[in-house]
Amino acid sequence: MKFLSQMNRLSRRRLRNVTLTVASIAMLAAIVMWMDRSLLHSSFLTGYVLIGSLFLLAAFGMRKRLPMIAGIGSASFWMQMHIYVGLGSFAVFAMHIAFRVPDGMLESILALLYLVVFFSGIYGIWATRSIPRKLTSVGEEVIFERIPAFKRHLARRAQTIVMESCESTPVLANFYVNRLSKFFECRRGLGYMLIPTGRKRRHLIAEIEELDRFLAQEDRRVSRELAIMVRKKDDLDYHTAMQGRLKLWLFVHIAITWSLLIFSVVHGLLAHAYGGGLA
Repeated sequence: MKFLSQMNRLSRRRLRNVTLTVASIAMLAAIVMWMDRSLLHSSFLTGYVLIGSLFLLAAFGMRKRLPMIAGIGSASFWMQMHIYVGLGSFAVFAMHIAFRVPDGMLESILALLYLVVFFSGIYGIWATRSIPRKLTSVGEEVIFERIPAFKRHLARRAQTIVMESCESTPVLANFYVNRLSKFFECRRGLGYMLIPTGRKRRHLIAEIEELDRFLAQEDRRVSRELAIMVRKKDDLDYHTAMQGRLKLWLFVHIAITWSLLIFSVVHGLLAHAYGGGLA
């Protein structure tokens, strides 16, 4: 019942936000149509609305550093506002460029920056919902900044137990040198970081299990511990790839957003100057 209640609350919130966004866009479209029929410059209105939306979207990332807005609304409120203002801004952008492809250099750069910010935001909506679920499915939560320390600890532990087993058999030591040392001590390649898979993990664990027929009972205990550590290292690599993806996305999204804001302000000043507003 609690789950259903929560789902109903989320559905009502989504319906309310979609309705407000669509109503705001419809109202702006009606005003723009009236201004165009009256031979007024609707591009100034849509420009102001668009740049205001961009500053509002940028404020989402700055709210913790700006005391005057830090206490306004909850984190959830700001997130919802960021999503729906961002989605609605695409309609404002389309009205501002009059549904045509920009032809000037500055206008083309602005349009390209806006589209990169918009579609990176769409990707962010998907990534911030899907990646945490994927990370939860592989085990406990891991703080990104602490992953390198965990990996170093695993590498040292693996090396230690293998060295201790050398007295009874060199099989595990040879296997560690030839197959596991690089896995534990080195970063995964770019291919894994882009598309992380469990193929390497499966191969290594299968090879460790193959070693059992050459090992005494006591050494099999060590091999099983090595297999567990391979799984843990692979989980940490997966966290590195997926959390790193989120951090890279956020860095690019914010950097291009501020570039867009700077170009937008310059564009606005030039538009007023050539339109006589600053004369």
